Amino acid sequence: MDNKVKAYSEQLKELGIEHVILEHPHLEKSEEVQGYFGETIETAIPSLFMKADNGYIVLLKKGNDKVDLKRFKKILHVQDLRFATKEEFEENTNLPFGAARAYIEGFPTYIDEGIFAKEYLNGGTGSFTYTFKYKTADVKKIPHAQIISVTVHDANSSTKRVLSGIRATGRLHLGNYLGAVKGMLALQEDPNYETLYMVADAHAVTTPYVVEELRKNRREVIIDYLAAGLDPQKSVLFQQADVPEHLELAFYFSSVVTIARMQHLPTFKDKVKQYPEHATMALLNYPILMASDILVYKAGLVPVGIDQEPHLEVSREIARKMNQEYDLDFPEPVRFKTKGEYVPSLTGEGKMSKSVEGSYINLTDDLETIKSKLAKAPTDSGKGRLNEISSGVSSLLTFVQLFEGEEKRKKYEDAYQKEGIRYGDLKRELAEAIFKELEPIQKKRKELESDPEKVNLIIKEGNEKARVIAEKTVKEVREKMGLL
Repeated sequence: MDNKVKAYSEQLKELGIEHVILEHPHLEKSEEVQGYFGETIETAIPSLFMKADNGYIVLLKKGNDKVDLKRFKKILHVQDLRFATKEEFEENTNLPFGAARAYIEGFPTYIDEGIFAKEYLNGGTGSFTYTFKYKTADVKKIPHAQIISVTVHDANSSTKRVLSGIRATGRLHLGNYLGAVKGMLALQEDPNYETLYMVADAHAVTTPYVVEELRKNRREVIIDYLAAGLDPQKSVLFQQADVPEHLELAFYFSSVVTIARMQHLPTFKDKVKQYPEHATMALLNYPILMASDILVYKAGLVPVGIDQEPHLEVSREIARKMNQEYDLDFPEPVRFKTKGEYVPSLTGEGKMSKSVEGSYINLTDDLETIKSKLAKAPTDSGKGRLNEISSGVSSLLTFVQLFEGEEKRKKYEDAYQKEGIRYGDLKRELAEAIFKELEPIQKKRKELESDPEKVNLIIKEGNEKARVIAEKTVKEVREKMGLL
């Protein structure tokens, strides 16, 4: 290996910057290097050597993001800002032009927050035959580096930011998995979306709860996310309460929302009826916190059910008012449908819910537990006209369709109108089909439970990634509102 590359690697190790050394043919363009490794420019970390007034600086950014020079000049408080010439670069760095390193000692380093959207990025080493795969969270360890926001997404990119979350009220059930997580998985694999998925633990305190259960549940949901297939290298997975900017921004938002507006929301009235002794300010402000969850990341898309539309309208109102009064640029978030399914309750009444006993099947339930829960699902005589079928049987047939296929459901519907259905057989076969889908999830979950440090690290890094984005938004709001 080139001695200079080896020395640079040792320097990074001393700083605690994790990296993997990748060797390749002599390639002078980032696009060529990325292509050699089967990646795109989006996963590269160009090191830009720039002239700012009378000095030089280094800017690290994600490969497909463009530098907003006007914004950067304002941050640096300089009059002149431009990219260094070939001669300036080689004279000041002693490196070949086009082979800049992430850390160029002796020059101020600025890191655009956009790089933290990816867990790993490829960067230069000062050589045209070696590239380092950096762990982006560690790049913050570059001495005296400053994290800023000075780029805009590629004009040709149609990537859209999506935020979704599940309340920390216990382990996930089939309703969460089929109705939400499967849709989250689909978005995660779609390159058109940037996905952030949170555990809504702060929302859990808006209604009565048990402290120790919440402490446990907020971690359990993360483990369920991971076991179901959410990937911390593709999505930002984090705990809402560990990103305090959510709560801070909610307070600023509350200054543009009236009490009357919150009190007239049908969802608030419903919750007051459900918890008449717990009509707190936290419950009243639930939609404001939800608006903060979305807008602190400037997410324009929110995959939620139609029942959340009143809350999204509050988010849009808040975005408009903040933009009008303080010259901000919040998007007006819209609800959109993901590839999910409506999952009925086992009781036949409404949708599957953790708050209704006998209503749900947990992702962690074993085969015998699933059989026991299905055995209690209400049925009828097993024979008659389809338009007279009971709600409990209708729910069972929905599960049959979800886990055994539409043809199997039609078979049972034909039997219902002719010889009749043997519900014992139906429930036994259905239990086995459900468990077959849950078994690999449960296996993955056990692996995660046996490695708590890995889970801790995933949570820590996810919280850090979320905070990088959230801190920038809150700082902007504070400046515009006169608080900085």
